[in-house]
Amino acid sequence: MNISIFEGDITDAPADAICTSTNPRLSLMMGTGGAVRERGGFEVLRACERITGGKLVPAGSAHPTTAGALPYKLAIHCVASDNTHRSSARIVAACVRNALMCAEIAGCKSIAMPVFGTGHAHLKLEQALLTILEVLGAAPSSVKNVLIAIDDAERAAVARGVLAAYGKTPSSSSEAWSSAVSR
Repeated sequence: MNISIFEGDITDAPADAICTSTNPRLSLMMGTGGAVRERGGFEVLRACERITGGKLVPAGSAHPTTAGALPYKLAIHCVASDNTHRSSARIVAACVRNALMCAEIAGCKSIAMPVFGTGHAHLKLEQALLTILEVLGAAPSSVKNVLIAIDDAERAAVARGVLAAYGKTPSSSSEAWSSAVSR
């Protein structure tokens, strides 16, 4: 599996599927959810409303919908926080595993995901990134490329440092870099 840091808006990431980091209401009001709703259209939000039916969905779950006007096969809404707006490594790990499963079922070979739980859910960037790397390294999946999208130069620099410390090194001078993760 190839992992790349994509520095920029997740809705610009070149992938087959895109993930949001959302709450148990799938409200898509801020962060990656807000970006997907804004650029994909209210069709994406309506699909989320049909899934929840006004009820909360479990933390760590992933829910595929249309990507609306965005050029993706699907949008995968990952519930990266509990109903108290907190996250954990366990929740992030479940989001990654479930997002990969949704992408694989849809026949996607690439997926763009944010650093789950680090926005409104207050999980530390480094902790979330290490959890994501551990899950991706162990995940049996037909998904070949994972882009971790970060829309902030400072946080992207921190992410590169975490990935380098994890044993990966930048392979180019471009904004995106990648390295192979062995299973």
